Amino acid sequence: MNAIKIVFRLIFTMIVLLPGAALAQDARSVDVRFPRGASGTTINGSVSGYQSVNYRIGVSAGQRMSVQLDTSNASNYFNITGPGASQALFNSSISGNSTSVVIPSSGNYVVSVYLMRNAARRNETASYQLSLYVEGAAAAAPRPTPPAPDFADGLQGGPDYWQVQGLAGGDTLNVRSGPSTGNAVIGTVRNGDVLQNFGCTMSGSTRWCQVRMPNGSRGWVAGRYLHESFGASPRPTPRPTPLPVPIPSSPPANGVSTSQMPRFCAGEASAEYGVRPQDITTNMAFRSGNQYVSQGSFDNDNDSSTFFNCWFNLDGSFDRVD
Repeated sequence: MNAIKIVFRLIFTMIVLLPGAALAQDARSVDVRFPRGASGTTINGSVSGYQSVNYRIGVSAGQRMSVQLDTSNASNYFNITGPGASQALFNSSISGNSTSVVIPSSGNYVVSVYLMRNAARRNETASYQLSLYVEGAAAAAPRPTPPAPDFADGLQGGPDYWQVQGLAGGDTLNVRSGPSTGNAVIGTVRNGDVLQNFGCTMSGSTRWCQVRMPNGSRGWVAGRYLHESFGASPRPTPRPTPLPVPIPSSPPANGVSTSQMPRFCAGEASAEYGVRPQDITTNMAFRSGNQYVSQGSFDNDNDSSTFFNCWFNLDGSFDRVD
């Protein structure tokens, strides 16, 4: 009888300990270093099954660290853990795959990227882009006087120039008059456009950056599509004046035609709901009363779908998403 009990105890111990050992074997660590003169970087990576990647980054108390995870798998998340801590400072499976936190104490912080257990059991794979930015001066411990900053705004931080990346197909990124989706659209930019940086700020969970467009105008864009540009300054040649839009009456300069409304709607919904434009489906616009409407939808992590309407005035100007 005693021998049988010992065998059962050994089997139970193996069942409890083996899964944890598998997780430990599948974890790897990466030290993050920003390019010279940069305040952030974007890392491309992938995880499968029970794999995880721990990105180590040294930050100082009082600095603000922003983390954004764009992924192909809805069960792909990240945690932020402070030096010596046993619990996560931030868990994106609860609060979403974008955050900006003020660092409470200096040291090496770990951003762990992983798949939820349901996806790991099925040995699913996630391809992701992890964007890391650190802003602000340390609250304590004076630092040596740095050389003149080689970025546009020494107070806000960041490189001299951004380059637009990550838009799907022929999509465009809206440029607004202020750091919010509630501000008017004053222009658009495309993949590859180089924009002069005038500093970034957080509005809710979205990082907005003030930029100068290739045509010389200033505005605000969502920071998730901006990556540091190491090339030349923006092209000096302004874009040609767009053709008149085929909508009733005389449309304003920022009006859009009915054929352009679905694509414009996808950009607005992306900013409103924090979903990538390529994951959003929009339909052709039609007239409803004194407005045009383009209907759209996207899938949620819980296998449900969110439906929304984009409303435009008859002159082609954007009104709202609901």
